Amino acid sequence: MDAKDGNTLCMEIACAILAGGRSVRMGRDKATTEFRGSPLVKEVFDRVRHVFDDIVVVSSLHDAIEGVEAPVVRDFLPVQSPMVGIATALLHSVKPRVFVVACDMPLLSVEAMRCLVDEAQGEDITIPMAEGYYQPLHAIYRRSCLAPLLRLIGLNRLKVSGILPYVVVKAVKDRPCFYTPEGALVFSNINTPEDLARINGGGD
Repeated sequence: MDAKDGNTLCMEIACAILAGGRSVRMGRDKATTEFRGSPLVKEVFDRVRHVFDDIVVVSSLHDAIEGVEAPVVRDFLPVQSPMVGIATALLHSVKPRVFVVACDMPLLSVEAMRCLVDEAQGEDITIPMAEGYYQPLHAIYRRSCLAPLLRLIGLNRLKVSGILPYVVVKAVKDRPCFYTPEGALVFSNINTPEDLARINGGGD
């Protein structure tokens, strides 16, 4: 079921795909790296579109991406940081909440995204916790996060988890839908060519 098929909560939440990272360990732009015949970011886009209608790509590296039918929004500061990308998504969105996801998570699960949407209520951040770790690049952020985000950016404290002590957080812990049938976390991301080969060869 797509968002437009009746999930009102999904329609109230925008989606932002962060695609402007430096990709130092990868050695090339991760968003446009080929994954199963398409740009990696297209794999992510094709999954989030089953849940969200309002989707943007946040990047200062691209004007458009082949196969991704979503507008590209430039980072509001010339700083390549996921925290800046999250703030940009919240500044841009007309909706009060944004599901933020990294462009390098090709194992994304529609069920995991819908689980997070269903759990989101009045908190500032709704975030998965799997195997003891938060997943801040697969989380729902409310516009109320903007002030602490901007303050931390101004202090050059750019680690995304740094915002958690300053906001109301709802952790959604260790749900079965956080894992693929093979037991991999759906939040697994690609940082190196070796990661790409492993995930590409391992199926969903």
